[in-house]
Order: sequence, then C-alpha cells, then structure tokens
Amino acid sequence: MLRIARLLKFEALIIVARHSAEQKEAVIYLNPEFAKRSGIKEGDIVSVVKGDRRVNLKVKLLDTAPEDGGIIPNSIFASYLSDFQNFKSFRAYIEIAEGGESKVEDILKIVMDKK
Repeated sequence: MLRIARLLKFEALIIVARHSAEQKEAVIYLNPEFAKRSGIKEGDIVSVVKGDRRVNLKVKLLDTAPEDGGIIPNSIFASYLSDFQNFKSFRAYIEIAEGGESKVEDILKIVMDKK
C-alpha cells in the first residue's frame, strides 16, 4: 500500500547538536508530533533536502526535538547539509526516502568529486 507521506515534502527546522554515540550513524531525531503530522514513523528513512544537497537519514523519535522539525547529531551528514552562516540550525525539507541511509563514504565521494 502506498503511503501518502511518500508523495509529500515537509518544511522543518533542523538543529545540529552534539550526540557523540551516533556521529557516524545517519540518523535524525524528529519530534513525535511533527512526525505524526507528517506521516513519518520511527525507523523510516527520510531525505533531508537543503538546496541541492540531500542526505538520507533513519528516523528516531525524541520528545525534546523542535516541535516543527528535528535534531541531526553533529556529524558529516549535518556538516554536508549546513553552511557556515547557519551551522547550528537551518530550515530544510523532509520527505520519505527511496532507498537506504546515506553512508559516510557517499558524502565524501560527493565532496571530493566537486573539487
């Protein structure tokens, strides 16, 4: 059965925060109410899109995440999406992803290929 959420994009506030246990894991902590409104469930893979950059992250729910978005641990995934003017928080779009989580190697390849 096709989930309607797969067809939609949701604007979200993304906060970058220190969370040492999962710096290498492609994860986003979404506010449970935001996730529910967006049709996203814990364990889903979502694409976080900012401009021309996209990262696929596994969803975990966290009550202390922003009401209108989520938290990405300070990692290569957060660094790739953010910029120097808005490193600690930024607005991005979230949508249900096709495929699996992004890997560190994927991001490194994209960055190195642009040089």
